[in-house]
Amino acid sequence: MINIIAIIIAALVYFGVHFLWYFPFIFGKKWLKLVGKESEPKSKILRDTYIMIPTSFITILFLAILIDMLAISDFIGTLIISLLVWIGFVATIGINQSNFNDRTSALLFLIEYGFYLIGFIIAGFILIIWL
Repeated sequence: MINIIAIIIAALVYFGVHFLWYFPFIFGKKWLKLVGKESEPKSKILRDTYIMIPTSFITILFLAILIDMLAISDFIGTLIISLLVWIGFVATIGINQSNFNDRTSALLFLIEYGFYLIGFIIAGFILIIWL
């Protein structure tokens, strides 16, 4: 059974990890260098943040539905489903997007798309504890 409180908490944690991921002391400075920028305008950061909040909730809602439908209740199952979802959907789309945008750096790919795997795993652990 889906627990909406667990989904909200997992989504907020997922959003928080994503938000922190691009802080200068984590991957922000390296990401800016790899994309050839010196900074991001605050208006873009705010806009991106407003978009990330509901999309984080939707992402985690669907992860919770998948975990519930597959009756995953342990950490190994969560790791496996997180990896499969990441490879099957995020990594493949990321590879296509990186290719279309002529971004060939493996490090840039890992910064831009690696978060999702980490986020899925952390949120998945929260969900299996509460579901």
